[in-house]
Amino acid sequence: MKRIRILSIGALLLFGTSGHAQERRWTLEECIAHAYRQNIEIKTQELTAAEKRLSLSESKWSYAPDLSASADYSLSTGRVLDPTTYDFVENQTVSGNNASVGVSLPLFDGLRNHYNLQRAKLDLRSSLLAVETTRRSVRLNVTARYLEVQAGKTERMVEARKVTMADLLQIRSQLSDARNDVLTARNTCEIARLELCQLLEIEDYASFRTVAPDTARLVRGAPAEDDAVLDAAQQLPEVESARVGIELARRDLQLARTAYWPTLSLAAGYGSSYSDARQKMFQQADGTYRYEAYPFFEQYRDNASSYVSLSLSIPIFGKFTTRKNVQRQKLALRRAEYALRTAEKQVEKEVTQALLDARTAWARYLGAQEYVASAEEAARQVGRKYDLGAATVTDYNAAVTTRVKARSQLLQAKYEYLFKIKTLSYYTNYNNEE
Repeated sequence: MKRIRILSIGALLLFGTSGHAQERRWTLEECIAHAYRQNIEIKTQELTAAEKRLSLSESKWSYAPDLSASADYSLSTGRVLDPTTYDFVENQTVSGNNASVGVSLPLFDGLRNHYNLQRAKLDLRSSLLAVETTRRSVRLNVTARYLEVQAGKTERMVEARKVTMADLLQIRSQLSDARNDVLTARNTCEIARLELCQLLEIEDYASFRTVAPDTARLVRGAPAEDDAVLDAAQQLPEVESARVGIELARRDLQLARTAYWPTLSLAAGYGSSYSDARQKMFQQADGTYRYEAYPFFEQYRDNASSYVSLSLSIPIFGKFTTRKNVQRQKLALRRAEYALRTAEKQVEKEVTQALLDARTAWARYLGAQEYVASAEEAARQVGRKYDLGAATVTDYNAAVTTRVKARSQLLQAKYEYLFKIKTLSYYTNYNNEE
């Protein structure tokens, strides 16, 4: 045979990765699940959702009454006012104590608490949708980086086979170019692997390895344009979040209008006091008075007092602040409606583009398969002629180069198709594995 296969680069790639044979290799599903647990962007959105849950709990408790208690102790000397009798005591040190407990409850506040509660629920829903949007975005990014790693790994092996010539001295420049191509492909693969590790929050980049997906199972055909696909896209978190934004704006408008209403509050309290200057007075039989110490608990019992009050506040003129706030919230509502229309149009555009891209990628993949078949046959024909001396080294090199180029294009078309399908599944419920 005149053809001598140069496998040095292939051996370098093979032995360069054999040391990792026993290490864990990540599937795409494992990468996505790990990203859901560890990605910082997702965790940040989950913290925001946790804050919204606290706000919702606060809104629920706003219906409860306010309960407070107070107590104080005082020590005075000189001319002192007895807090229990309101009499002045001369040149005496007086200690006293007061204690009270009170409760207040808003009976009517223009439904402010009700609207605050509804708004808190919508706010939590919006934050949960933001979490889902971030998770979907991270999933798409992980898929893209994962497929880039697989494409880079496979292309390195394909490019290594470019060095298949009969006379190494005549094609030394082609060998050098092939090695450069391998280095470029390897660099692209390593960058994609690094970006994937960053998405997964994995610090051990050097030992991270992936498992190639079952592409034969995933490459199923071009998606058909279906109204159900576009309808499913309207349920995306991005669109749903815009709808929630409208509801939030409506609640804000209702809250602003509550300032027009009067407020009615109920308050009640109980308290007592003690003073060591106060004495208990007894009238004797001879008409004189006898004074004894007034015990602490007896004073608290005798000095006890309670109250109940209703408070009504009617807004009359507030320098048009309430009116301006209402107008401002009306503008915010219109802005939220525009945001929903924009989100719906953007999603429709992106879904349509994803459908077109997926069908185009499938057509390109089919074309690449035909290209590979013809290039393989051409390389075989030229190889036989070269063995018989009917073709030159240059002819054979050109045929092999065309075959490698066709294989590379098929590889690129396959992974581009897989990525476009994954992108389509991001927007819709399309599943090419069924």
